[in-house]
Amino acid sequence: MTNVLLCRGTLATNPYYIKEACVNVFSIEELCYFVHNNAYMLDDEFVGEALAEWVEKQLKLDSVAAMIRRIMGQPKALSNLVRVLNNEIGYYSEEEWSALLEDIENNSRISLIERKKIRADGLLNTGKYAQCLEEYENILRDESLKDEKLLARVYHNLGVCAAKLFLFERAAGYFESAYETYANTESYIEMLCAKKMYMKPTEYLNYLAEHKESYEDSLEVERKFEMLKMSFSTHPTYMYFRELEQKKQEGADYYDAIDALTEQVKENYRGY
Repeated sequence: MTNVLLCRGTLATNPYYIKEACVNVFSIEELCYFVHNNAYMLDDEFVGEALAEWVEKQLKLDSVAAMIRRIMGQPKALSNLVRVLNNEIGYYSEEEWSALLEDIENNSRISLIERKKIRADGLLNTGKYAQCLEEYENILRDESLKDEKLLARVYHNLGVCAAKLFLFERAAGYFESAYETYANTESYIEMLCAKKMYMKPTEYLNYLAEHKESYEDSLEVERKFEMLKMSFSTHPTYMYFRELEQKKQEGADYYDAIDALTEQVKENYRGY
């Protein structure tokens, strides 16, 4: 085995909660990994007394904690934290840390609102829908948000979050706000999809009749739903229930079949 890394400090009994991503880290190496891969979510405020105290008391890395205290509150504190981690831990190569410093420098040139959106986008991409919903709503409350195109993307992503949480009526409202803020076909089609999900069929048809301009887009909605139905027909969950139904029709013991197939699903899951 090559490139073995010697871990530093101890494994924390109490993890450090990184609120920007809603994750816990238990070691200095996990902190290095998070900072290296998620620096776009962070800013200089990340480097504070809470972090220093955790490194000192939980990881027993007094010297690293002292360095964090020395740089916190200073300009470019996040960049300086990267340098500390590079020099003291050595989890990544010099080239990798240098590339990260360049990324942080580039991020510092964009507005605070844009950085907040990037952070919320990261939560969305990692499936933390409830948390990213809150982050996007906090952005909407920021009175400095004047860019209509950026505002529309925030509304659109709010719609995605709400839909992922099965809040389809709420999602439709966000998609509609996105379209009204900065007209784009994507948001309008997603609005129709959300309406189709929460409305009764007659209500949805009445809506289309009242909004004849939606006709072309409604055809795209139907195409998307048909594609989803086709893809679901080969989904393991669908196949699972189809097999149960078949066994029931064949006269097999329905509940024994459920137990057997459930065990099979468990084994498949454990194999991942």
